[in-house]
Amino acid sequence: MYLDWDWTLNIGIDSIDNQHKELIDRLDQLLTSIKEDKGNEEVTKTLDFLEEYVVKHFNEEEELQLKINYPLYNIQHKQHEEFKNDLKEFRRVFETQGTSALLASNIQERLADWLKNHITNLDKDLGDFMIENGYNN
Repeated sequence: MYLDWDWTLNIGIDSIDNQHKELIDRLDQLLTSIKEDKGNEEVTKTLDFLEEYVVKHFNEEEELQLKINYPLYNIQHKQHEEFKNDLKEFRRVFETQGTSALLASNIQERLADWLKNHITNLDKDLGDFMIENGYNN
C-alpha cells in the first residue's frame, strides 16, 4: 500500500469523507499498478475510474459549497481544476510513454500528496464551516 486513509483526513462530513476514502483507495491502486508493473490494462482501468469519479466528487463538493455560501469556494474550485488538469496530463504521459518510476513518483507528488494536503487544509475548513453552521449530513 502506497497511500492509505487515516483519521487525520476525516473532515467530519460522512458523505465527503466516504468520497475521499474512495479517491485515496483508487489513487493507491493506480500507484500500486504502476510501481508493481501490473500492466497497462489495470492502469487504464484505474485512470478511467479516477477521471470520472474526480469530476463527480468535485462537482458535488462545489455545488454544496455554493449552496451554503462557503467563503473559500473560489480557492477550492481553482485547486479542483488544477487536480483534474494534472490527472489528464498523467493520462497523456501514460498513453505516450507508458509506465515508469518517474510517472509513479510524479503521481505520488502531484496527485496523492496534493489530495492529502487539500483534504487536511481546505476540506477540513469546509467540514468545520459546515458543522459550525448546522450543515453536517
